[in-house]
Amino acid sequence: RESQTLKLPDLSFDVFVKLIEAAPEPLSASHLSTAVWQMDHVSDDTVAQRITLLRKVLGDDPRAPIYIRTVRGVGYAISGAVTPARPKISPQPNKAFSFNHRNPIALAAALGCLVVFAPLMLTISNTVFSNTGFSTHLSPEDQSTPEPSALVRRAQQQLRVHQARETDRAIEMLRGELRNEPSSFEAQLTLSFALSTKATKFDGGKPEKHEAEAIARGLIKQHPENSNAWSALGYTLSSQDRADEALAAYRRSFGLNPKNTSALSSAAYLLLLKGDLQQALVLETRAKQAGGTSRYAEIQIAQILELIDHPAAKEWREKALSLNPGQIVILSEIARSHLRDGNPQAALDTLADYEGDHQSAPRILQLRGRALIALERDDEAQQVLETAGWRGLYNRAALNAAAGGPDLLEQLLPNSKRVTLATGPDPEIRIQLAEISAARGENDEALQLVQQAINLGWRDIRWLKQSPFLDRLMVTDKGQQVEERIRRELDAQRRLIESTAELEEIFSI
Repeated sequence: RESQTLKLPDLSFDVFVKLIEAAPEPLSASHLSTAVWQMDHVSDDTVAQRITLLRKVLGDDPRAPIYIRTVRGVGYAISGAVTPARPKISPQPNKAFSFNHRNPIALAAALGCLVVFAPLMLTISNTVFSNTGFSTHLSPEDQSTPEPSALVRRAQQQLRVHQARETDRAIEMLRGELRNEPSSFEAQLTLSFALSTKATKFDGGKPEKHEAEAIARGLIKQHPENSNAWSALGYTLSSQDRADEALAAYRRSFGLNPKNTSALSSAAYLLLLKGDLQQALVLETRAKQAGGTSRYAEIQIAQILELIDHPAAKEWREKALSLNPGQIVILSEIARSHLRDGNPQAALDTLADYEGDHQSAPRILQLRGRALIALERDDEAQQVLETAGWRGLYNRAALNAAAGGPDLLEQLLPNSKRVTLATGPDPEIRIQLAEISAARGENDEALQLVQQAINLGWRDIRWLKQSPFLDRLMVTDKGQQVEERIRRELDAQRRLIESTAELEEIFSI
């Protein structure tokens, strides 16, 4: 811009280039996610945040844009006529850019003075809807199903925002579509996914889980060779803690369609929970080789590498955040990583960086409560955990017991409920119950629960050592034995991972 060089991060630069190349036509968020991120599941919020960063560097006011304008219902467009010119490239260009793979229009964008913007008016075109992102590729059998209607595509777009309110709106739209078209395959499939999303990410209840399962099984009965229907079944079974059944459904899904990256990555997550880290990474690698995308692939890879103390974990975590900066699962895992490292203030700062529905999401509130406990701000923690629903119950009971207050265990978690939880397949539930036992001074029972969690696949040593309720237990002789057992399991997985040639690209991000 005149004599000033504007330095842009690569993603902002690439977004700017794509808008200039398309000028004067607008580009949808879906198009930008494919062209720039090379993914089809990047949320509209992620694209909007990148546009905001770009406008900030350019000094553009979204209310009176000079460079980039929002086309309501469509996307974004350049606010003027673009005249590309061949730039004079300095022998030593600014290192902030990699010009060797940029075209002349991109160079013009970087050098500023070679692109001319003139005000103009554009009419608003029809709304462009994005794909679901549930499965990037469809098998031939899947392609035989009818194209989704405009209302279904709109609901799918709502789901991609990945917030509680938008998920509820999508469910309402899909129910409306099914009242008019009860046999719509895409509407049923999307509704099953939406109900499972509400159950797993936004604390929906049993009705959503059971309805999602019934829909998925009905679709499989009609289309037994449909990969996406099996993936929907795997998703709802996973939401019900039926991990082995879910894993079998996902395997059937990517067996029918090896390019169903959603099924591959979802199966990888279940293997991660079961402690089979090597096989989890293999499936994530195959998903990437298939050319598809998964919303959680990068953060799941980071989780596994963090467990085996591999230095590439940090880079994968940063990549996950850059691709989906406002995504609730990624946000939660980064906060958990800070808690594992004994840095609760960094966890709080991470959770405070985002606004909107995520701030009131139960899993975010629960993590904030844990961070406050670690900072010995117990009163604040109690207030936050009380708003976290069932996710806050375990920590509230442990916190109250540790403080010597009245025993809230029976009130918050009746014995019948604890028995059910203690016999389930979720290792993390065992760890939370162990924290309550340790806070009550029942160390033998706590150790027994931790051992059961390890049997189910728990491999997170640092979480145990940084737990405000298990930390003292972990430094005892029996606690040290528990740590040694987990380390043996991790060492075995690390050797398997490092000897698997298929995984070499995971380490060279």
